[in-house]
Amino acid sequence: MKAKLIVLGGGAAGLMASCAAARVLEEPGAVLVLEGNEKRGRKLLATGNGRCNLTNLHAAPEHFLGDSKALPPLLFAYTPARIRSIFDAMGLETVADGEGRVYPRSMQAASVLAALVREAEQCGVVFQTGKNVVSAVRTETGFRFVCADGSAFTSRACVLAAGGAASPKLSLGEGGYALARSLGHSVTALYPALTSVLCEKSRRTLRPLSGVRVSASVSLYAGETLLAASDPGEKSEVLFSENGVSGISVFDLTAKAYRVLAGTGGCTLRLDLLPDHTESQIAAYLRRVREEYGTSPAGDLLLGLLPMQIGWALVREAGADPNAAAASLPEDRLLKIARLAKCWEFPVTGTRGFENAQITAGGVPMREVDPMTMRSRITPDLYLAGELLDVHGCCGGYNLHFAWASGHAAGTAAARALLEERL
Repeated sequence: MKAKLIVLGGGAAGLMASCAAARVLEEPGAVLVLEGNEKRGRKLLATGNGRCNLTNLHAAPEHFLGDSKALPPLLFAYTPARIRSIFDAMGLETVADGEGRVYPRSMQAASVLAALVREAEQCGVVFQTGKNVVSAVRTETGFRFVCADGSAFTSRACVLAAGGAASPKLSLGEGGYALARSLGHSVTALYPALTSVLCEKSRRTLRPLSGVRVSASVSLYAGETLLAASDPGEKSEVLFSENGVSGISVFDLTAKAYRVLAGTGGCTLRLDLLPDHTESQIAAYLRRVREEYGTSPAGDLLLGLLPMQIGWALVREAGADPNAAAASLPEDRLLKIARLAKCWEFPVTGTRGFENAQITAGGVPMREVDPMTMRSRITPDLYLAGELLDVHGCCGGYNLHFAWASGHAAGTAAARALLEERL
């Protein structure tokens, strides 16, 4: 089968690229999307806990990592307002919450996928699913692709938007990187990002906390060197498991310090459970509660400030018996509890793997594409978009913003180049 433009990947970036290209070409059947899964947009449906946090009002270069120095021109061209207007033109209204996260008004990721598919099909895009491309070759007249089932496709131009290595159950894993290499591009080391960290703590400490959520400021240290931290004074939810810690703040740290976290360890996660209190204020609070409720268990000393399981864990971590009477708690243990509430350390042994990661860190360097058109600087008529590239953002809609921006830029530029050839 032959098409003018083949888009490899039916995820967020690929769908947006196909819509943008078809709008420019205005020719039914000119754009063909090859998707390896049997269904389009499987990973998109899972984003934002099924609500699809599709961009952020604060999307700017400082919220992106990896090979992001080339990003500003693309981000300045594709502002959050422009992304919202693109979806508005598809009939999808969006709303922003108090922290700048933008969602479809329906609060359903399925609405976003349906709007993209409807737009693509209305513009004449052809979809073929279950087409896992295993070979990509640049020919004299364009590209030739061969799929695992033996089917072959040719096109004049190509947008490579095959996704990343994260969430392999919802994507095709690392297959897109192999295609990028075969077409002349390099690929940096790949790491799972926006994922939970694994910690070296006794099961006695972590098991009672499994499933417990608490607001905290989070920082990551290698020795006494700060690697990454949540915004000063910012509290975000932290979630404990039997073998580690997760939550938005923790996810953002794994994005910022992924190479260290994916290595052999040697770093420590520090939680400030009460960023709006000083250590001396916490100690004074503990003394007052110890005096007034001396017959109560020491584990309950912090129940007015923190979840009960956390309070009991801190008392135990300080070397005291949480079941003993609060009045029996020595001053040195009380002071240690106050210190732990401000700086509770969890030695990090690594991160969860790609199967639990939201995004991939690493990929095709941005310097190998034109950031305004996403056109390859290495292979003619090839465009790259989305998670395949060495760009990743923090939690909050930034990664989907990049998918939309890079996909729209790639699809538009590829289609315009095809029109120029025809003229």
